[in-house]
Amino acid sequence: MRALTVMFGRPAAMAASIGLAILFLSAGWTALPTRHAPSTLAYRLPDGDPAAGDEAMPVFVLRPDHSTLRAGVARMRMGGRIDVTLYDPSDPELTQESEGLLFNADLRVLWLLASDEERTALRQGIEKLGVGLRDAIDAVLRSPEFNDEYRSVLKDVGRQAIDTAWRHPGTRAAYDDLVRSAEPVLREAIGRDLRGIVMKRAEPMVWDMLSANVGSVFKLFQDQPWNLTPVEQALESIQRDVREQGLVEKTTQRILDSWQAKAFMQTFANNAMDAMVRDPRMRDAVHRLLTDQRLGAYLTPASQPASELARLAPQVLFGVHPQSDLNALAAYIFRSFITGRPGRLVILTSPRQRDQILALDRFAPRPLLYGVPQ
Repeated sequence: MRALTVMFGRPAAMAASIGLAILFLSAGWTALPTRHAPSTLAYRLPDGDPAAGDEAMPVFVLRPDHSTLRAGVARMRMGGRIDVTLYDPSDPELTQESEGLLFNADLRVLWLLASDEERTALRQGIEKLGVGLRDAIDAVLRSPEFNDEYRSVLKDVGRQAIDTAWRHPGTRAAYDDLVRSAEPVLREAIGRDLRGIVMKRAEPMVWDMLSANVGSVFKLFQDQPWNLTPVEQALESIQRDVREQGLVEKTTQRILDSWQAKAFMQTFANNAMDAMVRDPRMRDAVHRLLTDQRLGAYLTPASQPASELARLAPQVLFGVHPQSDLNALAAYIFRSFITGRPGRLVILTSPRQRDQILALDRFAPRPLLYGVPQ
């Protein structure tokens, strides 16, 4: 540049600098897909997506080792058409990975794209942590510190929450629905199963009644009570038959299997949890539990599994290994998670990889059909 200034003067040198900058920018711009660049690939959703319109999405390619590489940009058009513009259509990475899958940008994607070995290791780490947490919680609940300072308060909070949840209008409405739904089941059980048991015992009971009260039958004008022993024996026989045939258990199971029973339990549990969370005594007890240094010694069973999982999870889900950076796919999903704007993305896979992912989850990925670029 100094030689240009000497040879042509300062204005010529500045013009040359600007020209070089424009040249470099133009070269870089042509290497990237732009909004108006022609699409390289085209896909479409089998069921369409009439709500979509010109939505930009990143495109990644899934390598054989389950790592990902940013490969281009896709745009969702009206009617479910997806146009893909690749950075480098001649990239050898794209020769086999041509099957398109559409995902929502959430953490589920990272789990599905992990290898079988990574998923197994992560699952085992979670199981170990669960065992460690259970042991740690059991140790805390048995500790004298917890029993002396926290147990009675938490029991009072639980009893109050259950009472509040039971009196909640939503709980009462769900319970009434359950009772109404149980009436037909009870009528059917009584009319079909219990009736058969009663009728089987009714005839012997009548003859036993006559035999036990034969004297009273011919003494119509004497005030003498009937001998009801056969009735009591018949009731005992009926109860025994009901137990042996499991009539009560079967009827109860049918009632509990109804959607009204599930709705009642869910409503009751939600209202009880809400009542516990709103109780200031619960908030105070939880705060003191979390800050009570005396209980730290009981958490040892969970410390090592938690440390191992904290080391393993970023490696599996986010591709964070020693001396390596966050991969592009994990960075995009992490940003979407932090900002609360999940968006969508396209991943190009081989047919084998696509089948493996769909075998793990049939609903999260949406397979794309081939289209004709326009």
